[in-house]
Amino acid sequence: MSEILANLGAGFVHALQLMNFLMIVLGLAIGIVAGALPGITMLNAIVLVLPFTYLMGIVPALLLMIGVYCGGVFGGSITGILFNIPGDPMNVPTTWEGYRLNRKGQGRYALGLAIMSSAFGGLVSALFLAFFAPPFAKFALTFSTVEFFSVVVFGLASVSVLGHASLTGALISLFAGLFLGTIGTEAQYGVERFAFNVPFLKTGIDFVTVLIGLFAIGEVLDQIVAAGPAPAAEAAKTTAVPRLPLLDLWPLRWSLVRGTAVGIVVGGLAGAGATVSSFVSYGLEKQVSSQPELFGTGHAGGLVASESSVNGSTGGAMIHLLTLGIPGSAATAVMMGAFLIHGIQPGPLLFTKQAEEVYTIIAGMILANVIMIALGFLAALSFAMLMKVPAAILNTFIVVFCFVGAYALRNDMADVWLTMLFGVLGFVMRRYDLPIPPLIMGVILGPMAEQFFLTSMVANANDLSVFITRPISAVILMMSALMVLWPAFRAWRARRAPG
Repeated sequence: MSEILANLGAGFVHALQLMNFLMIVLGLAIGIVAGALPGITMLNAIVLVLPFTYLMGIVPALLLMIGVYCGGVFGGSITGILFNIPGDPMNVPTTWEGYRLNRKGQGRYALGLAIMSSAFGGLVSALFLAFFAPPFAKFALTFSTVEFFSVVVFGLASVSVLGHASLTGALISLFAGLFLGTIGTEAQYGVERFAFNVPFLKTGIDFVTVLIGLFAIGEVLDQIVAAGPAPAAEAAKTTAVPRLPLLDLWPLRWSLVRGTAVGIVVGGLAGAGATVSSFVSYGLEKQVSSQPELFGTGHAGGLVASESSVNGSTGGAMIHLLTLGIPGSAATAVMMGAFLIHGIQPGPLLFTKQAEEVYTIIAGMILANVIMIALGFLAALSFAMLMKVPAAILNTFIVVFCFVGAYALRNDMADVWLTMLFGVLGFVMRRYDLPIPPLIMGVILGPMAEQFFLTSMVANANDLSVFITRPISAVILMMSALMVLWPAFRAWRARRAPG
């Protein structure tokens, strides 16, 4: 322990050097803006800064990318809360609650909760990385695609607690999303499905297109058709300046702790990432909540759990990279490229041969999450100022910006047309009270589940029993089954109750 503290102290000294500190701040600024803009995403930002690190030393290069990583996973919550446009799929559960709080005139409160929860989750995960990386990495290495499939199924099972009106509507929405996720060329065997010889469908439907259409365009259409001024615009005009609700976090402390823990654990499973952890954390939080009926109407606990798990996953993903040389997420895979460019091989020997560099990177990650409170506040303030714009002008700006973001995905006008189509679908779903979150879950998590399932089948000679004979997988699947059956059991018990 004393050796770790000494190394971490030396790491802070190096991370606070002017060049290194500026890289952290610059990375955070780039990440927050990129994460907030639909169609760009945190991963794209990390890839874009990679070429600029060629002439840097390994420490400033990695600190720049760490800043982009930590800032990017938070940035999407800003536009999600203010405009119902999640910048990245990982910010979708935050949007479900944050935007509803904004519609109630509590936009300042929601933004503050998002900033503080994200910073807390990232800070704790960075400290976890510093003190517990080697043993945790050994545990996570025991996970195969079998366990990854079970974790994603657990995320899908949370649909049972997302159907506010009815479980039937939630299931219809979920299976529609699962169907959309199958369109395109299947990755395992290269088989085309539901493409109908249409070129752009062969590559599948990008989930960002679905997000932009269902949330942003659908919301704009709903506001245009609705009689009277949009309540979102009215509320936002009086609550444009975000605040940091430090004291308000105490009643939500267990949601914060659970979200961070889920983020670290799921983020530490190589290949799972922040998106899976945010859905799993949100579903778990609603399951244990004493007021599950309030989720989806602007529940602070759901927002805190989701946002803390998103940034909590960053430390877990870095564990694999630094201790095993195995990228824990797509973002850390790009960072591994930066290591290799500078002639350093991540792995177990990294902590002995390059201890100074490793602990400087970890210290930089801790600093990034502290600095993010200030930069996140400034970014939220800047975006919140847009809410003072009249609704008609703001809605026009949102639609144009969404179309630009959709086109930027693949430089294809087909994505713009798809965005319009999903916008109409989102409007119709709102009008007929069909829940949108399950559809998003199906589109995002469905392909993951399929890929993990097929890989598991190939690796285990098509033996389905492997999912229940491996203990960890069996436990997770059992929890998934209980999550699905619990609402039915609760309804049955309510019917049998006297009076």
